[in-house]
Amino acid sequence: MAKRMTYWACFFVAFCLFSAPVGAEDLTLQASVDQTRVEVGDVVQLTVSISSEGLRDAPVPDVPLPGGVEMIGRTSSSSTSIQIINGAMTRTKTVSYIFSLKTTREGSFVIGPARVTYRGNRYDSSPIRIEVTKASGKSRTRPTPSAQQHFNPSELRQLEENLFVEAIPDKQSVYVGEQVTVSYKIFTRYNLNNVHYGQVPTFTGFWVESIFEAQRLDLKRENVEGRVFNAALLKRVALFPTTSGKQSLEQLEVICEIPRRGRTRSLFDFGFDSFHNQQVTVRAGALELDVKSLPLGAPQGFGGAVGQFQVSAEAIPTTVKAGDPIAVKVTVSGTGNLNGVNEPIRPKASYLKFYDPKTSVETRKEAGKLGGHKVFEYVVIPERAGSVQIPPFQLAYFDPIGERYRTAISQPIALTVQPGVQATQSVPMPRGRGEVRLLGEDIRYIKPDQTELVDQGQMLYQETWFWGMQVIPVLGFFGALFYNRHRVRLEGDVAYARRRRSRSEARRRLGEAERLMKAGEQGAFHAEVYRSLTVFLADRLNQQAAGFTADSAENLLVEAGVSEGAIAEVRAVFQTCDLARFASTEVSAEGMKALFARAERLIEELGRQI
Repeated sequence: MAKRMTYWACFFVAFCLFSAPVGAEDLTLQASVDQTRVEVGDVVQLTVSISSEGLRDAPVPDVPLPGGVEMIGRTSSSSTSIQIINGAMTRTKTVSYIFSLKTTREGSFVIGPARVTYRGNRYDSSPIRIEVTKASGKSRTRPTPSAQQHFNPSELRQLEENLFVEAIPDKQSVYVGEQVTVSYKIFTRYNLNNVHYGQVPTFTGFWVESIFEAQRLDLKRENVEGRVFNAALLKRVALFPTTSGKQSLEQLEVICEIPRRGRTRSLFDFGFDSFHNQQVTVRAGALELDVKSLPLGAPQGFGGAVGQFQVSAEAIPTTVKAGDPIAVKVTVSGTGNLNGVNEPIRPKASYLKFYDPKTSVETRKEAGKLGGHKVFEYVVIPERAGSVQIPPFQLAYFDPIGERYRTAISQPIALTVQPGVQATQSVPMPRGRGEVRLLGEDIRYIKPDQTELVDQGQMLYQETWFWGMQVIPVLGFFGALFYNRHRVRLEGDVAYARRRRSRSEARRRLGEAERLMKAGEQGAFHAEVYRSLTVFLADRLNQQAAGFTADSAENLLVEAGVSEGAIAEVRAVFQTCDLARFASTEVSAEGMKALFARAERLIEELGRQI
């Protein structure tokens, strides 16, 4: 009996759908936003709904936008409602267009009115005013605009309370050149899926060294103001400010998916709850640092080194002859930005000749502090014999802990310099007349029977190869001129230099990725492939590699005239790397080989197009 009733019900609904009149009634156009008061950088969801009986192909509405509001995305959905009142049935179709609008500055802005032209008639919605305030600097969590689900203010507040990202510095006030370590952590009470970066700070005004970069979320329980969260460290960086004053760090954005309960309705309005994944964007709060200038009274030779350093020197050999070379190695070790450490002050000794050093840096990370050692290798020539010494090398630096300038001094090196070998001077021998006569008899002719000279052919200047040899200096001159122009351009044109090095740099990184793939290090392999493609695109397009995302790459590649197939391949490789780095799934060796070959082909293809 129940099955028969179900059949009749389906028949009735189908009859209603296909027998309804298709004559068009007046079209209704409505516009609404999910929030009317937002902060700079927030995304507003504008929904434009078009409703009418017999609506078939709904036109895309035109939405005028004021300055300070830009469109970053659009989706759409449709629904049909049927009403039967006193035996009369009406069927109304509604098409909803959802526009994602990003605010870029403060002010009061009017969006719209939205306009459509349908069957020769024009329809306008009511304009909508929004208020954009200055960013508060607090952590913000907002859903990605969805065509099916809307968040009311209570749900948005709950979302922000249960999912956020914090930027945690180890200190708020530092000196120029002093290290400040910033850790980015995500706190959640949801099960997160497909976690990846949206926007990464470029850290303008800082020298940046990465200390930690998460390959996947390592969630641990943490108590925050009496509430228990699952927390994971996303990244940790060492920042060395280069200028004084108030320095604001750009905000880190993380995009992820959370499960959300939704309401699904049947044909007969019997609703039931279900879960789906809702994409949200989590933005860390603003971070401002107070960077103090270094105090006055810097010692002579101070080159900007900030930290705690020691200087040591050694020489090989210590017993030489005058004029022979000595290899002197001076090592600066300690904690601080060694890339900002200049050459120590060379000792002044008239009996020693120094040549410019060869420099190398090796960094290490201990307890969140960046340090290591920087080596300066000299060639020194002693020019005087005797028992002499290489005086100490000196390095002036600023100690931020003691807040004072200090000078690190190496120990002197004793040398034993022996007299060098002098060239033996030849003494001219006096020659008498008899000796002069004997010189003629000492000559031994090769061909004593040759009595006349024979013509050996053309003169040298008449030979073709001779004039060909004269072209070589001319070609060499123009070659040197071209090389000098190329070198000057490399030094002055950053974009040109980055394009020149992009292929070799990409090959080097892919080589490292191949090594990681053979070693079975899945997370590190995908991270290196991601960096290879990111750095290559940044070099070719003369952009900052930090903060380079799939979205920004797509926009820049479109402007550069890259084919749609290559752009789609770039996005696919980025998504594959992000999924492997942040998801819990394992990738097979064949999958890594396929991704590696895919990245190689993509880089070659992009190199031909940009």
